[in-house]
Amino acid sequence: CEPCAMCLGATLWSGVRRLVCGATREDAAALGFDEGPVFPESYAYLESRGIEVIRSVLREDAAAVLDLYQRSGGPIYNG
Repeated sequence: CEPCAMCLGATLWSGVRRLVCGATREDAAALGFDEGPVFPESYAYLESRGIEVIRSVLREDAAAVLDLYQRSGGPIYNG
């Protein structure tokens, strides 16, 4: 899903040039995940540093993976 604040920072430091996200933060939150505060400016900053951000790629499929994880009893580590 779209990254939490920690993963956004790791993206910046990692040297990757493209961040591709499937499920949205809202998809994750609907299952009980709380990824903390992330602001539109966070994505704008990545883009200003030359990192292409692509969101909602195969969103329904990605959200289904999160749903399966939850239904299979995977821990919601911050819920």
